[in-house]
Amino acid sequence: MRTPTLTRGFSLLEVLFAVAVFAVSVSVVLALLLPLGRLGAQNADRLTAQRLPDALQVELARLASVGLDALAVEVPVMRTPLEPGLAFVATRDGGRLHSRDYHPPASGEIAEEERYFLVECWRFAEGALQFEAGQPSLALAVRVSWPGPGSAPSGEPQELMFTVAINR
Repeated sequence: MRTPTLTRGFSLLEVLFAVAVFAVSVSVVLALLLPLGRLGAQNADRLTAQRLPDALQVELARLASVGLDALAVEVPVMRTPLEPGLAFVATRDGGRLHSRDYHPPASGEIAEEERYFLVECWRFAEGALQFEAGQPSLALAVRVSWPGPGSAPSGEPQELMFTVAINR
């Protein structure tokens, strides 16, 4: 004959405590998903904005192919208060960038609803970076701001400043 063995299970209190810990953990994870997703999107936008100088240099070189002096005349001088600069628009992925008003792009304009980044350029007013007719290069101050007017609002507007130069 066998002797009955005692098997001990979890008490109701232990099970309720484990379920409560699990529920709180799931709630915290779900509460963090939206802010973390928003932060990830903001970081992706910032990385795309940091890649725009290369695309801008290509577009500026295309526009300067008719003459660097002619392009320089179209770029306003940076003054205080800051006036609107020579404007470019770019898609959210940064794959396409073109001048908004100066010359139409060769591959067609970006649709209004696809415009996410606004890129503005200014010439320097004085100093070593000031442009004078006949110089071999044009240095520009550039501001990238997003989200642009064609996009749905996704938090506070952000911007990034950098300089870019093109040569004859």
